[in-house]
Formats: sequence, C-alpha cells, structure tokens
Amino acid sequence: MKVEKISENKVKITLTFEELEIRDISLQDIEKNNSLARDLFIDLLEESNLVDGFATQDSQLFIEATSDNNDLFVVTITRIDNIPELKKYAKLENDKKYISKSNKSNIKVDSNVYLFSNIDKLLDFCLAISKQDAFIGKNTLYKFKNSYFLIFNDSTIKNKNFVKTFSILSEYCDEYYSYDMFKTYVTEKSNIVIENFAVQKLIKKVLN
Repeated sequence: MKVEKISENKVKITLTFEELEIRDISLQDIEKNNSLARDLFIDLLEESNLVDGFATQDSQLFIEATSDNNDLFVVTITRIDNIPELKKYAKLENDKKYISKSNKSNIKVDSNVYLFSNIDKLLDFCLAISKQDAFIGKNTLYKFKNSYFLIFNDSTIKNKNFVKTFSILSEYCDEYYSYDMFKTYVTEKSNIVIENFAVQKLIKKVLN
C-alpha cells in the first residue's frame, strides 16, 4: 500500500488488487455497498498512520475510488466541511462537451444530482423545459441551507431521451454531480421539498 498526502485536506492511497483480495473485498463489493466502502477507507486511513494529521471528526469525507490498467486500486480521500465545497471535486469534467448536437447518440449522461443556488433558477429551468418536448422522468427536490438539489432516479438518467433534459439542466443549474456517495450525502443531510415528480409539479405551479 502506498500513501501520499496531497494536501492538508487530501490523501491518496494506492493498493494492488491482491491487497484487496487479502481483505476479502472486491471492486463489485465497493461499488454496491457504500457503508462497506467507507469502512474500508477509514481503515486505510488508520493503517496509513495519518489519522492524527488528517482529522475526520466533525468533517465529511468525499471519497473517489478508481482502478487503472496496472492492477492498481486508487483511493483519493478529501476532507470537506459542507456540501457546496463538493462542487470542486464532484462536477463532471469537460462540462459542455457532453452536449453535442451532431453526435447525441454517443452521449452518456450519468449525473443525477443538480444544484440550484436559489429557487428562481430552478423555476426558470422548469419554465424552459415546459416549452420543450423533453423527457423528465422521476425526480425529487431537496433543500440544504439555501441551496436546492434536484435528484433524478437512476433509470431516468439512463433513458436515452434524458439527453435533451440534461442539456437544458446544464444551462440553468449551478453544478451537477455524478457520484453515488454524494447523492447519499444529500439525501441524508437535506430536507425533502417535493417527492417523486418535483419538476412536473413545479411546472404546473409556474404555468398557473
């Protein structure tokens, strides 16, 4: 196991797949079980002797886990204090390149959490999408402090017709995210405003 302290708030830990096997953990286990993944990452922090220098009490941990072609498993752990700071780490890279009028069939949308810094931006999105023949699907609206988080369920964002909705969302939201752990964090820490079909219900309010 190799440990690198990138900054005061970030640690990078690299393991081999063999080291994962010794722990009787597979990549599939990590992908399917957030609590198992978190326990593993906390154990890695403790084993790296960085716990004292990387205090986690009263802080949230944002964890990115990836694998490469060299049979290595890389975990980057970032200590954060509140949800808005996550946009530095969770936003999809290369933003607008995912919106291509000439090649929409190849677009893969995996962002299911959309942040609106105020209600007016959210209502502007609802008004804009109401004028389009766009697939919306199932979605729930959450509020954390002064921000609103629109979360679409997994089957909705995987629908090929969601691409058009995504292109409109990206124009009106402040940030969008593609990490399941972030989705879990939002749902646990935020209050539900409108459940299941939030956008559809808001559109009715906007048009009335």
